[in-house]
Amino acid sequence: MAAGYHVLPEIYDRWQKTYGNDYSTLILPKLLATIARFDIPVSTMLDVACGTGSLALMMARRGWKVWGVDASEEMLAEAERKFRGKRLPAAFFHQDMRQIRVPGQVGLATSMFDSLNHATSQRELLKAFRGVHRSLLPGGYFVFDTNNELCFRSLWTRTDAIHHRDFTIIMQNRYIPGRRKAYSFVTVFLRRGEGYARQAEIVQERFFPREEVAKLLREAGFRVLEIEDFNFTDMPEIGKIKTWWVAKREH
Repeated sequence: MAAGYHVLPEIYDRWQKTYGNDYSTLILPKLLATIARFDIPVSTMLDVACGTGSLALMMARRGWKVWGVDASEEMLAEAERKFRGKRLPAAFFHQDMRQIRVPGQVGLATSMFDSLNHATSQRELLKAFRGVHRSLLPGGYFVFDTNNELCFRSLWTRTDAIHHRDFTIIMQNRYIPGRRKAYSFVTVFLRRGEGYARQAEIVQERFFPREEVAKLLREAGFRVLEIEDFNFTDMPEIGKIKTWWVAKREH
């Protein structure tokens, strides 16, 4: 598993907004609807692979005490900047999602934007699930999304370029179905004065079939309550490219 991003954090939020809205804003109504449907009380929350803290900020403003963990120190620095001076109940920890150790147990854990697809094997994903299980109160809920194979076959097989006034980002994507591995070779040209600085990063993900994820959740001590393929975009033609998961800590 990657040790955390170093290049993307500086442009992450601005890059997200080139799509119209950042992913946290797009996914928030679905998360809130899930919380209401399962009657999950507002209390404490852990956001696994929290990135720049956008979702943590939205939830803290709704009364949740939020902890965020991420493997990227640069992502966490952006998250802490967002909370600075706001007097909201939140804390961030530099941790790999395979080795989660937070100060106490929470009622809700989340992991969004296909963060769990960054696990490179079933063994790594199981470690992440067990860490979440340890962090949850008995009866606590785990809500997360994953990229499904439609996503990898349709979006991770082409080259995309995004132009912003402050940067240009080029993503050369490749999916290897036989190995269930996906790679995005990301090149970022950041504006620096009159010129640009070139930086590069590799994003790696893995496709986990539904039955694998469900089996690993059960092995980690969860009961799976909901599995749903969905499309979070305003482009119905690309299909239901993500899978929504709701699980509950059983023991």
